[in-house]
Amino acid sequence: MALIKEIEFVILKNTSSISLTGNYCFLNCKHCGGHYLNNMARIKDIEDLVKNGFTSFLISGGLLPDGKVPIAIFEDILYNLKTRYNLKYNVHTGYVDEKDIQILKKLANTVSFDLVGDQQTVKEVYEELDFEKIWDSFELLVKNDFDVKPHITIGLNKGEFSHEIKAIEKLKKFRDRIEEIIFLVFIPTVGSEFYSYQPPKVSEVVSFLSKVRKDFPHKKLTLGCMHPKGKYREELQTNLLGIVNKIVQPIGKVIEKAERENYRISYSYECCAFPSYEMGDRMGSGTKGG
Repeated sequence: MALIKEIEFVILKNTSSISLTGNYCFLNCKHCGGHYLNNMARIKDIEDLVKNGFTSFLISGGLLPDGKVPIAIFEDILYNLKTRYNLKYNVHTGYVDEKDIQILKKLANTVSFDLVGDQQTVKEVYEELDFEKIWDSFELLVKNDFDVKPHITIGLNKGEFSHEIKAIEKLKKFRDRIEEIIFLVFIPTVGSEFYSYQPPKVSEVVSFLSKVRKDFPHKKLTLGCMHPKGKYREELQTNLLGIVNKIVQPIGKVIEKAERENYRISYSYECCAFPSYEMGDRMGSGTKGG
């Protein structure tokens, strides 16, 4: 497989994450336990964040018992803020039905959607979610021409490979309708049921993403912000140079390696799900798809 000698580094400084449910999530999923909701801002904070330089927001939160993030409840206030301050929204949804489509068309510049490749993993991690409704919701978004960015968490079930290959196989059906796939890596999270488990081996993650690159040679593959820190992060990011198109929150040593090896480097400063705008290109040309 020929290496891709260009890389977009995403440094998150202009996008803030908003939880529409505070620290509440009905599912209390085993890999997360609601932990990450505690670090997210609230809808009441958006105006102050705009005054501090934020230009875009990840609109997310926990799921309600109906399997949705409550976008509809906050439709008017989100729309008014969006139009008043010319904001961009990446809306991270749960289930989506026809009633949600018009709301999302008003609000979403892009839509992030978590995919799981088999029913068993859904049952073991989320318990209450339905495998078919996940994929039906994703298909509805695609059919309505949203800029939808599928997210696949590698090692979702206790840090082991389980659903990932099946998720990629199911995504092949949509290969002509999506431009980018975002990959996350399981993080042992304090307070979650899966805290005692280790993330998947870096070599296995790299091998998997190398295969995905062959399956989706002309699509952007992105290593998203959620992947373990420390030496794991350094090793993973280093080994994914030449395989993925984008790396979020790159560490200094990886940037230095890309520079030494004459990668064509570009930088962006908002959530990776937004389209790239060729900002801060080191080598005079923007990042292209694989």
